[in-house]
Amino acid sequence: ADVMGRTHALSGLVAGGTVGHFVLHLGPAHLAVMAAVTAGAAVLPDIDHPDASVARSFGFVTKGFAWLVEHVSGGHRHGTHSLAGLAAFTGVAYLARHYLQTLAGQTGLGLLLVLVLASGLRALKIGGHFSDLLAIGGAAGMLYSGFGVAGVPWAVAAGTAAHLAGDMLTNEGLPIAWPLSRFHVRLLPEPLAFTTGTRPERWIVAPLLLVALVWLVWVAAVMEKVVPGGRVTLR
Repeated sequence: ADVMGRTHALSGLVAGGTVGHFVLHLGPAHLAVMAAVTAGAAVLPDIDHPDASVARSFGFVTKGFAWLVEHVSGGHRHGTHSLAGLAAFTGVAYLARHYLQTLAGQTGLGLLLVLVLASGLRALKIGGHFSDLLAIGGAAGMLYSGFGVAGVPWAVAAGTAAHLAGDMLTNEGLPIAWPLSRFHVRLLPEPLAFTTGTRPERWIVAPLLLVALVWLVWVAAVMEKVVPGGRVTLR
């Protein structure tokens, strides 16, 4: 779970950077926040597994929630690993953002941000024992200032989609049309599909994601020099 969690978080950084730069045209600061939230959101579908990075974020609280989700969603790699799951995660983020002026919206968005930020930091092994405190501080700062909050639904959608795409590269694939169909869809044919946590993931997928991330940082830096301060900012 640790290895795949790190790979998922890396894919989230790349997905967040891609959407933030090429679709939303964010400036550097907003782009960094977008990427951070997307990294955590890319680990979110594994909330159906008690041993995943996201389930271990806040001890028995998130472990208990993961146990509940696992049983409600039909087990690991079922409900949360489908288009229905993607829609549910994105819908929750959208509603929390839409009703941010209400106590329910603020509470929902706050909990979501704490969970995804803590999951991303834990998966990327950033912050150590203080990662949860960093996540709480980051979420509180975003809610208080409003900085980057408008991009949260985008980040959750991109991160969850990146997770599903990553899992569909594996041998097991995903029941993407769950609950309508339990057929597992794979993106790669049998000789190329790999098992979670094995060498292809460590030595091919993860390095490619790192290269893509470095390229995105370079592109964003170049664009900032060409059009300084000319990017769009979401609040």
